[in-house]
Amino acid sequence: MKKTLLVVILAFTAACATSSQDAVISIFPKVNSSNIGESIPLYISVEDSRSSGVIGTYGNSDQNENDQDIERSLEDSRSTNQSNQYNSGSQIYTSQDLARTIGVALVDSFSRMGFQITYKDSPSVVHLHVFLEELNYEVDSGTIKTDVETKSRVRVEAIDKGYNRTFSNSEQRAVPFSANADSNNSQLSNTLNTTIQRIIDDTDLINALKK
Repeated sequence: MKKTLLVVILAFTAACATSSQDAVISIFPKVNSSNIGESIPLYISVEDSRSSGVIGTYGNSDQNENDQDIERSLEDSRSTNQSNQYNSGSQIYTSQDLARTIGVALVDSFSRMGFQITYKDSPSVVHLHVFLEELNYEVDSGTIKTDVETKSRVRVEAIDKGYNRTFSNSEQRAVPFSANADSNNSQLSNTLNTTIQRIIDDTDLINALKK
């Protein structure tokens, strides 16, 4: 009986040590309806140009060799394996199409501002090209609390209008004891949402699109 119990405990420990989080990231910028866009036709394209699909690692850096396994899992059907808390070496990634998530938020926002959104690029249409360059998660674990820092960076181009600007944001939180799925989702979402909000609120961008 003791032998069986030991095997069960070991199996459970191994599962916890290799667990990973498929993060759920939500973006809901605040936009007041207006006609500032004056029905100017606008085509928005978004690219996820990050070098890796892994957002970050919770725990020891010697577990980073599992990055390739996470990358391969992003190409599969992406079943989620989320536990409430994570042990050393757990990795955070998302199976979401972040380019689409950002694109939907931008299309809705600029549409509310009075731009006429089109879904086909042409010389007569203003092209807003957006690149997600970074979404990063770093953690410093302690006995009583865990310090988590998240970063995002998005580059925006409207080449024909002479506009090229990079927007970035970082957020630090102290999480009691250990980080968990809910706190990670919240912080990553807020970090990226703030970056997108800055894009939408940029008056230089609005003026460039209206040239």
